[in-house]
Amino acid sequence: VPNAVAVASDEGNLTYAELNARANQLAHHLIGLGVRPGQIMAVHVERSNDLIVGLLATLKAGCSYTLLDPDFPYERLTSVIEDTRAPVVITHAATAGRLRGPHLTEVRLDSAGPVAAPDDNPGIVVSPGAAACVMFTSGSTGRPKGVASPHRALVSTYTGQTYLAFDADQVFLQCSPVSWDAFALEVFGPLFHGGTTVIQPGQRPEPADFARLVRAYGVTALQLSAGLFNLVLDEYPEAFENVREVMTAGEAASVAHVERARKLFSQMKLLNGYGPVENLGFSTTYDIHLGVPIGSSVPIGVPLANTRVYVLDEGLGLVPAGVVGELYIAGTGLARGYVGRAGLTAERFVACPFGGAGERMYRTGDLVRWNSDGELEFVGRADHQVKVRGFRVEPGEVEAVVGREEWVRQAAVVVREDRPGERRLVAYVVPADSGQSVDLEVLRHRVGEVLPEYMVPSFFVVLDALPLTVNGKLDRAALPAPDVSSLVVRSRSAAVSTVSLRSSS
Repeated sequence: VPNAVAVASDEGNLTYAELNARANQLAHHLIGLGVRPGQIMAVHVERSNDLIVGLLATLKAGCSYTLLDPDFPYERLTSVIEDTRAPVVITHAATAGRLRGPHLTEVRLDSAGPVAAPDDNPGIVVSPGAAACVMFTSGSTGRPKGVASPHRALVSTYTGQTYLAFDADQVFLQCSPVSWDAFALEVFGPLFHGGTTVIQPGQRPEPADFARLVRAYGVTALQLSAGLFNLVLDEYPEAFENVREVMTAGEAASVAHVERARKLFSQMKLLNGYGPVENLGFSTTYDIHLGVPIGSSVPIGVPLANTRVYVLDEGLGLVPAGVVGELYIAGTGLARGYVGRAGLTAERFVACPFGGAGERMYRTGDLVRWNSDGELEFVGRADHQVKVRGFRVEPGEVEAVVGREEWVRQAAVVVREDRPGERRLVAYVVPADSGQSVDLEVLRHRVGEVLPEYMVPSFFVVLDALPLTVNGKLDRAALPAPDVSSLVVRSRSAAVSTVSLRSSS
């Protein structure tokens, strides 16, 4: 319906007709600049109506979009521009002029933007396998990697599905950071079906504002990381009062919080979702039925339509129910691979022995098992990759940034959960010279200039030496917990602590 509200926010609403016209104008402008199908456009726009216009215009021009979080450090954003070779960066008043490059053209969406272009559909046709979006995730080499997802993945994840009530009555709150692949659910989930996406102001989820937005705009569906879900339930439970569906995802769900939520809000459908960005959006979901007892962990459920999952041993053989194996995913949601990283793509996207000729499956690195009810249970990781606040983090990438400072001889970064439900990154550093003092506040600041906030360690601990096993490897179990009582904590700053620890034999 052209006059139905497509995008709602405190800055005003856009109907489907208005959104389409604005996106068409920008798409025509991009085409006039020489942009061609298959290129990657950078969208560097704060969360707003303009953000939705920018990414839709990119798709209408036959290109794929990569979203640049305005809160991310300049170095992180420029590395994305370099990796994608984006010829254009779409901005608006709040972000204009921040990014420069010899071959980078800036297009603004405000009064300085393309208002005179035609507003009819450009008519560009792309194949289902063409890239629609590129999402960057943490990489073990010290540089983020871009996951290119095709149009078929975007469409199949949010159409023809029953895990949520995708229809014209749905109103989603768009509160996930643009750097998280859950962003796509909150935008395309409603827009593909004539629903409404409500734009929360600010770049980060603001739980204190959720209840207001739910009431003011009639929000019916929320998607929250597990940690954020716990926080909202603990401190702002009124945000759930009028919501019909809530999905928690990104990391292991808390059994205690799930049990409390379904008792407090029996009218609310509650889902636990799972899925790596390499299989866009979600791969499996678990409907947390009221009255059905939950064991020691919340299952991650069963695969979506058009998705297949396999639990395999080291020889790629199927393992029986109850036996732990590595999870592999196949189907239409699968990404094309990593931008500019053919070797890594071949390593993680492997031939599927259970499908047709040329079909691939993604090796997740996650350990799971089938339970007696035919549902998947998450067990852990097969490597050192971790999830913190719903974001996937390669500690090696953080270590590479911490360790490149000249006064740091060695660095180790781990995730600790010294308090149940509080997963934090901790960086252990060994000074270049014995007895040398390290200004950890300066170190934290420099790390924050390179990495996004969620990848900056919460604690920095100085050691005389990193503990080693008898084989000379890092003894992670011997790394001391930060002495929280002695830490100096400042707003939005990491805590710092000094601990003396000699290497073990």
